[in-house]
Amino acid sequence: MSWRGSPRDDTRRSVRVVWSLIASFVLTVASFIAATAVAEYRARGIESAAESITTNALPSIACLSRARTELRQVQMLLERLTSARVRHAESDMAELRESRHDLAQLTRRCVELPAYPGEKAIQDRIDLRDASMNDSMDRVVLRLESGDKEGATMELRTRTEPALDRLDETFVEEIDLNARNSSTLGAHIASIQSSSQTLLAFLIALSVVLAGAVALMMVRVLHRFTGLMEARVSEMEHFAGRVAHDIRSPLAAVGLALELTKRDPKVGVEGGVLDRATKTLQRVGQLVDGLLVFARSGAPPQESATTSAAEVLSGVVDEMKSSAEANGVTLTLDKPDPSVVVACSPGVLISIVSNLVGNAIKTMGGSPERRVDVRARELAESVRFEVRDTGPGVPVELRERIFDPYLRAAESALPGLGLGLATVRRLVEAHGGDVGVLPNDGVGSVFWFELPRAKGPRTSPMTRAAHRWTFRPRPS
Repeated sequence: MSWRGSPRDDTRRSVRVVWSLIASFVLTVASFIAATAVAEYRARGIESAAESITTNALPSIACLSRARTELRQVQMLLERLTSARVRHAESDMAELRESRHDLAQLTRRCVELPAYPGEKAIQDRIDLRDASMNDSMDRVVLRLESGDKEGATMELRTRTEPALDRLDETFVEEIDLNARNSSTLGAHIASIQSSSQTLLAFLIALSVVLAGAVALMMVRVLHRFTGLMEARVSEMEHFAGRVAHDIRSPLAAVGLALELTKRDPKVGVEGGVLDRATKTLQRVGQLVDGLLVFARSGAPPQESATTSAAEVLSGVVDEMKSSAEANGVTLTLDKPDPSVVVACSPGVLISIVSNLVGNAIKTMGGSPERRVDVRARELAESVRFEVRDTGPGVPVELRERIFDPYLRAAESALPGLGLGLATVRRLVEAHGGDVGVLPNDGVGSVFWFELPRAKGPRTSPMTRAAHRWTFRPRPS
């Protein structure tokens, strides 16, 4: 039989592939989410900067520019009213009052707009200089109304116009501040757009690469799955051929025995033909039973089941001593402490130990020293069981494959389908344990397995009774 890797290796590789697929898929989704989040975050930054420009900087600049225009309108009206060549008119005074009112409204509106850092100090100076300017203009108006045009002109030249210029300078200062902020925000928007494009391009490229990696991995997984399926089909074809051969040969012998008995009943009964046919049918039954046990060994373990290791080992050794003696093998037990309890049902532990002990006895061959020792010891989180024999041992090249289904030594003439050790591994691994084989000290092999220790109280000590009715498969 060609070997493409043990089921455990296939399982580990499959688990690694599945986790790799999950990780790649998560990274791909995370990249798309990150790209969306970055785009949303940068868009909010651009929106915030643009909103600041449109609701703060630009309205402030527009308002202050209108206030400067109105300020120069007031200055022009004052110069006309104080001019010696222009006759004072009531309409000019009315127009001055209206312009001053408009200027006051604009100034108040500009000061009430949202302020950037440092702008509040400028707005406070605007209030002070606006008040100083209005006081001086009131004095100019009073002198004009009293007919003192010369005094009004003097007040205008010495106090009012400098106050108007200072207020205008403050307006310009605040306009410059808003213009600088607008320029800074515009540069910030351009920077956000540039960095966003670079980052989004990177994230999109990463997403595409990861998506391609996932697709490539999926292709490899499908290719590997196809290969595994072909290997399994090949193995099943090989297995089916072996089953057919192992069952057809004894059935042919049974058919021949029946034909001989049919021709001469006396030969069939007295010649022992029917007895041999009965034993042959029993062997066929054992083969079928082995197949059933192997098929059932992959079932989920019973929850909360616990078993005394000492009771099971004692029961198995007692029952198999007669088989060991018949083969000239000394079977011993290093009985563990009664408190050693494993997390599995009694039938499971019986099946595992029986298979290993029976296999050791059956494969002893012509070894001069014929001994099988069974022992168990507690570890931190598990219990380690060992079946040591002095048989021919397991070749190095077969130690990794010895627990594979349908595997038998090429020169082996022993009956069976090679499912005993495979059943052991399936039972052990189904219960969260591990199994293996090592060379024994001197000669032979050490078949070992570990099962988790029971956490809670164990079931009532009925292991021996369970051993009597639990089916024990024929070792491979």
